[in-house]
Amino acid sequence: MFAKLLLALSSVVVVPAALLFHLELKSAVPEKDAILSAPPAVVTLTFTAKANARLSAIAILRPDSTEVMKLTVAATKEPNTLQGTLSRPLPPGRYVVRWRTAAADGHVVRGAYGFSVDVIE
Repeated sequence: MFAKLLLALSSVVVVPAALLFHLELKSAVPEKDAILSAPPAVVTLTFTAKANARLSAIAILRPDSTEVMKLTVAATKEPNTLQGTLSRPLPPGRYVVRWRTAAADGHVVRGAYGFSVDVIE
């Protein structure tokens, strides 16, 4: 009986602790589905926990998954935020930001979202 109670209590403690370290994308600049009047110079990704810049990658793709460029990824002063610098301006069009990072526990997380550059003259 005591062993069952101990097992039940330990599972209650372990599950919430594991959930605390789950890394998810919290916000991004440019935002998902944004229509920009000028091309971005950087992509900023903010996560729900600290992301490892050395294990991260950010790329800009066309909607057909053709890679346009890989961004140089760096940590920022905010521990949950990564920034990718574009090597050149993007021409008008639709794009996808594809990203990959890892949490402190080594768990790899991936994602993608779209935005558009529509130069208004």
